[in-house]
Amino acid sequence: MTKTIDREINCVLCKDAYTPVLGPGEGEKSYRIYCSSCVNWIAVGRANPLRLGLRIVLGLRDEALSLAIQTCLSSCSCGSNFSCDSGGRCQTCIGKIERETKSSSSTNKDFTSPWNSDEMKKLQPKFLEYILGSEEGAENLNLKQLIEKFEAGKMGAEEYMEAVESLQFRESNQVSVVQAWAMTMDPEELFAAVEDYDLVERYGSRIIVSIASALESSIGRPVLTTLNNEMDQFDQITQQELRTFMRKIGGGF
Repeated sequence: MTKTIDREINCVLCKDAYTPVLGPGEGEKSYRIYCSSCVNWIAVGRANPLRLGLRIVLGLRDEALSLAIQTCLSSCSCGSNFSCDSGGRCQTCIGKIERETKSSSSTNKDFTSPWNSDEMKKLQPKFLEYILGSEEGAENLNLKQLIEKFEAGKMGAEEYMEAVESLQFRESNQVSVVQAWAMTMDPEELFAAVEDYDLVERYGSRIIVSIASALESSIGRPVLTTLNNEMDQFDQITQQELRTFMRKIGGGF
């Protein structure tokens, strides 16, 4: 069931009380944010990089997180804004409107970025601060250092497994924030910044693939197209690793 906020509001159409959608519930991969005027909607995934970035960096949860995402959305094609309370209309009434209008809602053939670039840019400094700050903290060992410490007998098996799990969680968060940061950047300037901040050196070539995936969700550019266009900016080893990845997912692209 989709997660909703605790408080109820009255539907402006049928006057019944309903709880606005807050985020995906247990077992759901995404939730819909409807236009406040028509029946168009935008699906926001549980693993959407911006959603994860806002949770990790700003610590937002529940209604505050939903409202932050709402603020970052561009206007609907009808001119109104997308709203987590669906413009004061309950799901029952929206469903009736959809059936009556036989609207295809958010099924346009051409990709349109759902994000407001001006609002997204406001988040850029916070995301970048987290990314650059995450390399600080000498107590955070990398995987190679953990293995060496374990093999030298300086760490027990249980402590080692806990440290590896913590490392995986920490790196997963860092990659999510890098993806969120990438979504706030001008695509034409993004990969030069990736080089400037030594992100490939820190995370390996996989970070380029992760960034390309984030761009696919934010501007609609396919992952393979991004990798092919930007490959020449990186060294030969990185290029070879990217070509290997592209062959695996592109059937010899």
